[in-house]
Amino acid sequence: MNIIILGPQGSGKGTQAKMLAEKFGLEYFEMGKILRDVAKENTHLGKLIHETINIKGLLVDNDTFREVFFKKLSETPEEKGILFEGVPRNEYQLEFFKEDSTEMNRKIDATIVINLPEKESIERLSKRRVCKENEHVLIIGKDIKGENEKCPKCGSEIHQRIDDTPARIKTRLGIYEKNTKPVIDYFRQKGILVEIDGRPSIEEVHQSILNKLKKLNE
Repeated sequence: MNIIILGPQGSGKGTQAKMLAEKFGLEYFEMGKILRDVAKENTHLGKLIHETINIKGLLVDNDTFREVFFKKLSETPEEKGILFEGVPRNEYQLEFFKEDSTEMNRKIDATIVINLPEKESIERLSKRRVCKENEHVLIIGKDIKGENEKCPKCGSEIHQRIDDTPARIKTRLGIYEKNTKPVIDYFRQKGILVEIDGRPSIEEVHQSILNKLKKLNE
């Protein structure tokens, strides 16, 4: 089984993707983390991605994205199902996604879209922190009380991602709204789109996804 999960920043798609990947035994294909990992490399590609996503707060260009995507896809065993998070996010990525997936014998069984109002996205991301050692996601007021605490999971220092400031969040939300709608429309026309309200609790959203996936496959 191969599943795509999309949604605006702060919608909780990462949390839901991990839960689904674990439940169905899928390879977790988190493009955001994959790109951040490459951005740490002392290479031309790494420096380019670092400047784009960490300094400018923008999305990487399509050709760079495809280079990283195809490399990761080719390294994944064909018999292993994949949970794709946050890809494809625009029409260009959709086209090469279809090409590369076909070449790699990948059929998409469902595309999940988690919807969330802009105001709530900004509120959620403004409270998000990550630990420097393992990138554990932590929420102020829930997982930690303040900035000076250590990660309760591994004890490392925590920080706010450079692109999690309100201004940069709005920029990314605007890009998502403009570029991802055609992708969502494509999968809706294919009859494999599952739309989810991202406002309820993590457990409620997860159950809603499972219910709609079951209904889709009936």
